[in-house]
Amino acid sequence: MTKSLLNSRPEDSPWAPKYPFDLLVAYDDVTTRNRALALCDRLTKTLADDYDFKCTWWKFDHLRDATLREQAVDAAAEANMIILSIYIDKDLPAAVKAWTETWLARKDHGKRALVTLIDGAQQQGQGFCPVQLYLQKVAHMGGMNFFSQPFDLPGETPRYTMETIAERAETVTPLLKQILNHRTAIPMWKFGINE
Repeated sequence: MTKSLLNSRPEDSPWAPKYPFDLLVAYDDVTTRNRALALCDRLTKTLADDYDFKCTWWKFDHLRDATLREQAVDAAAEANMIILSIYIDKDLPAAVKAWTETWLARKDHGKRALVTLIDGAQQQGQGFCPVQLYLQKVAHMGGMNFFSQPFDLPGETPRYTMETIAERAETVTPLLKQILNHRTAIPMWKFGINE
């Protein structure tokens, strides 16, 4: 006997709906955004089979604008996870604190998480820095899980000068030396198409 689509049960279907997962990322600059992007990529790759990710991104500078900040408050109040990518030696800007305290007042208690990615926290070594303590308190007040991940940003990219470019151009690596010393026979071409 064959089953019709109308009589089939959901568990018989090879397709199962995914759970919605709202993710909000707030960051300071391009460097901290890239660090958060790496984490978001890992999360979506790991959990893509079970969750349908919706992600919003907010640069700290944009939170100074009242209209944008209100939109970011709404997004944060609905988010399952909020990621803040920041520097250890910088305090949160006043607009970011105002944004945080506004969404905190609107957030439902439930299975939610606040994640901080903090540059330089590995170097500090001893406990949480003031920004981490503030955000840990925010998470506690909101009934959220709190995770803090330290990371170290790479050093400054060296600037190239005429001297360093000339030095690199004159350097002969072993591979380049091998290529330059390799002798091949030059093929002899005959002139004419049909010869």
